[in-house]
Amino acid sequence: LGTFICKVDDDNVPQWAVNTIKEWWISHVTHVTDHCKSEETVYKPMFSERFKWPAQIDELHDALDSVKDKVQTAIDRLNAEKSNLVAVRDALSTYEETMLKHFEVEETTALPLMRAYFTPEEISPVQRKILEDAPENAMGALIFAMSPDGAKFRSDFMTVKSIPSFVWYLAFKG
Repeated sequence: LGTFICKVDDDNVPQWAVNTIKEWWISHVTHVTDHCKSEETVYKPMFSERFKWPAQIDELHDALDSVKDKVQTAIDRLNAEKSNLVAVRDALSTYEETMLKHFEVEETTALPLMRAYFTPEEISPVQRKILEDAPENAMGALIFAMSPDGAKFRSDFMTVKSIPSFVWYLAFKG
């Protein structure tokens, strides 16, 4: 996120750049909101039946909501003035820090606990349903996070989940 807005050499930001940032944010925030909603409405109740849900995840969701609102405000004010772009960059920088803390807590607490208390056979249908109901860009975000070209997704994820290789072309590549 922090590198999304890198450098502006003059005092005016091209309108296409302003429009792109606004469109990107709408798509991103839709995905993030859905991700957090899935954790709160599906994973938290399910996991809480077998282990104590990490309170820090809830705290970070609250923090994310707060910084997300600040990014939204900065983007709403965004126009062709360089100072407004700087405000967006600064808000996104704080947002990125908060998001990375959130990911760290998920990956060091919730995911290991999930793997310890639930079998893959129990989790897979839940994850499949979440992805089916997720915004269109959720699968692309998952693939890109594993490897921008999709190679690791195909070799690791699809293999582990026994997804036939032709499905890459039918469902995921686009």
